[in-house]
Amino acid sequence: MLRRIRSAGGHGGDAGVATSVLVMGVAIMLAGGFLMFGRIAQAGDMRNQAQIGADAAALGTLAPLRDKAVDQLVGWGRDPSSVGYWMVDSPPEKVAEKYADKNETRATKVRLSGMMGYTAMVQAATKLCQLKREDELTEREKDDLRNGRNLCTDRAGKKGIGRSGTARAVARLIPPHCDYTTGPGPEGSTGSGPVVEIRCGDDDILAFPNGDRAAITRLFKIRLVDDEDPVAYTGAPDGLSGGSGAVVSECAKTGKKPAEDLEFGAAVVAWSLCWLGTPYAWGGGNYSGPTRGICCSPGGYDGRLYFGFDCSGLTLYAVYQASRGRIALGHYTGDQVSDPRGSHVPTNALRPGDLLFFGSPPHHVAIYYGDGKMVEAPQTGDVVKISPLRPVTSARRFG
Repeated sequence: MLRRIRSAGGHGGDAGVATSVLVMGVAIMLAGGFLMFGRIAQAGDMRNQAQIGADAAALGTLAPLRDKAVDQLVGWGRDPSSVGYWMVDSPPEKVAEKYADKNETRATKVRLSGMMGYTAMVQAATKLCQLKREDELTEREKDDLRNGRNLCTDRAGKKGIGRSGTARAVARLIPPHCDYTTGPGPEGSTGSGPVVEIRCGDDDILAFPNGDRAAITRLFKIRLVDDEDPVAYTGAPDGLSGGSGAVVSECAKTGKKPAEDLEFGAAVVAWSLCWLGTPYAWGGGNYSGPTRGICCSPGGYDGRLYFGFDCSGLTLYAVYQASRGRIALGHYTGDQVSDPRGSHVPTNALRPGDLLFFGSPPHHVAIYYGDGKMVEAPQTGDVVKISPLRPVTSARRFG
């Protein structure tokens, strides 16, 4: 005898089917939600990775500039502010790409700012991407896909058209404050004596001579910052700003710098002429222009009362600018006359731009102008000017 078995409810079979459909629908919705959540999470991961790569690339771009500045300070006793990025062997784009690559990103844009290139901006994008769905592609992207252009690779190794994580970072090199001690120049000298000691930082760490390179390197900070330097980096020295309280050169007044196609000697003369009329300041002048002087000259004059150049400050500035930062002379006539990058010139064979030395040992230096004249920063109370050529002890030619 057959029996019909009924469920407790009058429509039990239909309810079971409906429940199954509902469960399947919820499962599909959850799967779609998880997929969407996964794509959002992946996009966030890529943005984070891009920021890590951009930060590393911006910081790393300034590392060789820091090392070059430490070389000048510890090895030569020279002001690290004279070091510009043009003295770094590798271009910033190549340096940034190395650090971006270590973090699975690409450096898509690199820009230096500041007169010496002390600030670096890097934009980076992740190497991996999130592929777009077919219905997300534009007609142009569909064409790129068909022809294998502008493809990227996702985490599964699949190639296609997609979105990469992108980010931007800005870093700045911050040199330490250093105190310079100079020795006396030769008797009767109008130029400052040689640097005999340099100490840097709050703890007065010895930088020169025989400084602790590792300790000095730690004093140079490379920090992430919000903004780029408002001063554009031109890739070459620019001595037209002199700093706060500086006199304004004729070049700055007219906005016209010496022509870039000048021969080296002519360029040395041209850069020195930019500052005609600038006051003499004992110990004044660096690779970027005039500075406040130091105390005190053999005659008892306090250079801190003046903003300008002394004789060797003017010559080191002009040679540095003419060489586009490649020749950084010491701020002492004795250093300049013995610098091996210069060659001896007979005094009867002078050319414009040759450095002229007076006295034995040398106590004054000037620049040969030509036509029996020279450009010099003579002494306290005087200014940078063109003077008649006086008897010369020796001459050196650079460049």
